[in-house]
Amino acid sequence: MPHDHLPATPSVHQALDGARRALREGRPADAEQTLQDLLTANPENMDVLHLLGQAALARGNAGAAIEWLNRAAALDRNDIALLLDLGIAYRIAERMDAARYVLERALELSRGRDTTARLLLAQVLEQDHRPELALLHYFRAILDAQRSDRWFGDESTEPGLRTLVRHAMSHVAHGRRAWLDASLQPWRNDGRPGGLARVERSLAIYLRERNEPPDDPRQHAGILYVPGLGATPVFESAGFEWMSTLLTGIAGTTAEIEACLRPIHSGGSDAAPFSVAQSPAAAPSGERHVSLLARGHVTDTMRLHAPQLLACMADTPLAKIPRYGPEASIVCLSPGTSTTMRHGRSNAHCRVAIALPGSACSEVVVGGETFALRDGNGMVFDPSFGATCSSTGDDEARLLLFDVWHPRLSMLERDALTALIQAIVDFDTQLQELT
Repeated sequence: MPHDHLPATPSVHQALDGARRALREGRPADAEQTLQDLLTANPENMDVLHLLGQAALARGNAGAAIEWLNRAAALDRNDIALLLDLGIAYRIAERMDAARYVLERALELSRGRDTTARLLLAQVLEQDHRPELALLHYFRAILDAQRSDRWFGDESTEPGLRTLVRHAMSHVAHGRRAWLDASLQPWRNDGRPGGLARVERSLAIYLRERNEPPDDPRQHAGILYVPGLGATPVFESAGFEWMSTLLTGIAGTTAEIEACLRPIHSGGSDAAPFSVAQSPAAAPSGERHVSLLARGHVTDTMRLHAPQLLACMADTPLAKIPRYGPEASIVCLSPGTSTTMRHGRSNAHCRVAIALPGSACSEVVVGGETFALRDGNGMVFDPSFGATCSSTGDDEARLLLFDVWHPRLSMLERDALTALIQAIVDFDTQLQELT
């Protein structure tokens, strides 16, 4: 028999409003009396069944609430508000598998957007002794709510959720700290000189436990800022003993470079040995990239077609972090084309820019300062200052860009930052993969 809401008559509206008011005022028994009278006239009405379940929850009778709410859910299994109440009832009854099932169903129906469903699911996961998954759902719920200007405090939080939201924020603060602390633990008792004071400060800044502005206000690190490394936008190339060897080696890779760029100049008719992609939509159409390393990954095709070019980069202190970096690409800029301003993800890394053989003159602007770059020359800069590259000649500019470790970091700090950044990326990846 199909279900309907009660007829929209003044007396029915008045009865339902009275039951809801009684529940708000903490009089569930009065609400139940009214609802039982309404149920006699229409035993399969969702409004009444749902409110009876809420009244049973208010009295602390989870078993009765489950019975009423399941009767309502049998009429419509796609009512998110009903599923949330049913999930609460199952949790109180310590039927965690059932609670998780209905809350995941509510989250699925909302396409992952219902922050209350995610918050309640996290609570179930926590009480079911699944702390890491609970942490991820708590944090995702908070992030999604705050994107819509909610849950910044009691004044922006629904009254019925305030206690749980405060708990979620405390859980996230302690849980993220524990998650990332674990990545540094193997290095904290390492006997190598230098210590981890700067790395520990960078973690505290990342977690917003410490308010420490950058050494230079022009610096903006997308993921992790490491204090105490100084504020040098561009480094003297003479300070890098590997630079002259790198430039000499790259000078002999002309054939490999041309093989990489051939798909661009042939209109894509030849099979491309490397992935060739346009820059983001906001970038000028005259900007093209050939990816050599993507999150540190080198394909067999790259090893086959550009072994010398890859070997040249391998002899530098590449910022190797599993599943994260380094990135390396050849950037081609048509005459008069400039890249958009881009900031690096951490000042722990420096960016190497090499004007490849045959490149037109180019300029690199770092932190508002302009530096000319000619064929066969290179430079190293801190990408947290923000950088743009442009072609200033009459032909195409070709630049090789890749990331190396900041020269002022000790080997111990590099190892610890590798573990820390990998943990941050892993956490964020799992967070985004939540459905």
